[in-house]
Amino acid sequence: MNARTTAVLAWGGVLLAGVLWGGGALVAQFLIDGGIAPHSLSLARFALGMPLLWWLHWQATRRSPAADAGWRHLTRREQGHVVGTGAAMALNVSCWFAGIAHLGAALPTVISICCAPLIVACVSVLRGYEPFGARLLGGLVLALAGVLLLVWPAAGWGALPAGYGAGLAWSFGSAVCYALVVLGNARMPVRVPAVTASAWGMSAAALCMLGVAWAAGGITWPVGTAQWLGAGYTGVATTSVAYLAFAWGARRLSPTAAVVGTLIEPLVAAWLAALWLAQPMAPHQWVGAALLAGAMLLLVRRNRGMV
Repeated sequence: MNARTTAVLAWGGVLLAGVLWGGGALVAQFLIDGGIAPHSLSLARFALGMPLLWWLHWQATRRSPAADAGWRHLTRREQGHVVGTGAAMALNVSCWFAGIAHLGAALPTVISICCAPLIVACVSVLRGYEPFGARLLGGLVLALAGVLLLVWPAAGWGALPAGYGAGLAWSFGSAVCYALVVLGNARMPVRVPAVTASAWGMSAAALCMLGVAWAAGGITWPVGTAQWLGAGYTGVATTSVAYLAFAWGARRLSPTAAVVGTLIEPLVAAWLAALWLAQPMAPHQWVGAALLAGAMLLLVRRNRGMV
């Protein structure tokens, strides 16, 4: 597989994750409005997503036993890296859901997704993972401007809802944790396959959320077929499939390119809101979508050789 094909597939994986997460924001809002606590939804997301990832891991090791790095063969530092990425994954999702419970789906999603590129870019440049340049700065500026225009309501923000400050705090916490997930996947040990790293990380995330749910006084279960289907979607589609696609693509792109690629998530959420909730996008939102596309193209050109 040549470098160009690898780059295209890597971007495809990151964009697929963004599309699935964009739909997941509306599903999460539906489930939380139906009475499921944010920490319970986070636990369900990881617990339902684990079986598929472990099945794929076992299938891969059966076909190629030599490719199995084996947990015991990792150094303590590598094990800590995998577990830490899983813990960041759990905190990212739980903070995001808590923000949705206070503010609804749109604002926490844009804060989490929009602020993460700045955090990743700053850390990547400071740690020497990638150089700072005009294309990096231009891509980030375009992406941030596009996302802000995209999620700006057509009728304006109006009166601020109750719990606005707490919702913002949870949302910014989600952004920090999401940036840690991106950096963790980008620096994952090369000898650990993406599916294996995802399975281990998701297991760590599920254990973290089980402890949180236990401390919070128990688990809130879905009620009715629609809620169970929604919980299944968040577990299989937005967790196991999306995180596997993202983990595979993120380790073949620069950290900043990977996180900017998932900025397609708010675009998908806006389109689904227009389709399902009869909330069409305003002209300034379409301008934001165009800026977002321009940012992706700029980052693609910048990262052709970074695979």
